[in-house]
Amino acid sequence: MSSIAYITNHEMIEYHRLHGSSEIVFWRFSGQRKFQNFHHGDYLFFLTKGTEKGKEKEKGIVGYARYSGDSSGSVKSIWKKYGSKCGYGSQQQFIKAILKYHKQHTLPDKIYCLILEQVIIFQSPIYLSELKHHISKRVESYIYLDQEDSELSWKIMKKGMEIGIDLWSTFVEKRDTVIQNDADIISIQQLRDRYTKDIYTNYEKRRIATFVNQILKDVNGVYLSGAENDFFVPESTCCHFFIPCIVTIKAWRRSLLIATAKAKLYQQALTDKNSSAKVSIIFDDKNNEAIQLCEKLDISFKIIKI
Repeated sequence: MSSIAYITNHEMIEYHRLHGSSEIVFWRFSGQRKFQNFHHGDYLFFLTKGTEKGKEKEKGIVGYARYSGDSSGSVKSIWKKYGSKCGYGSQQQFIKAILKYHKQHTLPDKIYCLILEQVIIFQSPIYLSELKHHISKRVESYIYLDQEDSELSWKIMKKGMEIGIDLWSTFVEKRDTVIQNDADIISIQQLRDRYTKDIYTNYEKRRIATFVNQILKDVNGVYLSGAENDFFVPESTCCHFFIPCIVTIKAWRRSLLIATAKAKLYQQALTDKNSSAKVSIIFDDKNNEAIQLCEKLDISFKIIKI
């Protein structure tokens, strides 16, 4: 997974703040430079112009959102499709902004958009220097946050919890998104990438995907970024992470070993960060040996037969 800090337009962010936007269309001129390892569910932080401070004119991060998809088209077709989600109250204002920021000051043939959901705006900007991280003034578009410090995006969210969510956008939208949930999701996604990626056989992946897809139809669950197995369900007070384990295959003990190791790894990481988030294994059938092992290791589990 990746977390990106992208330089943003202050007027656009202010529009979304005042309107309590929960989904926005983040437009850019070039689609040729693809983000590496940036998946559905990853986070984009708003490094916003107009927040500069100090001799270095450091820009502040005013919020973030989760990446959910892409879109592209002419300026007019994007406006027709998304309207005020582009960050402006009218098509004329949108076109005026495009002309202002496009180097040629003409309408480009095509613009590229990131669809962002679950938008969070902080009460005040967060400066990376406060987290002992330096950002160059030469950055023109975006930076990957966790390359030098693997916990930087998590630290930004923790700082955001101290500052709080913008009161106006919270009042307008009244959404249930909690920064703590997002901080926990980032912690678990990074662990998955570091230790548990590509550990299943292709057959196991197919069986797990079939199993989990059926479950996700009945719950408000979301795959971890780039995952085809582990998912989470945002609950009223915390996040609940689930690890599927297929015990109806010949190599079920191998699947059990992987699932229990992941459960302990995930839970310990959350405990170390004083999080109340939960971790459970989901079995596709009853298996006494698997149940006994979970009980011995104090791992929460559920049995869901599809």
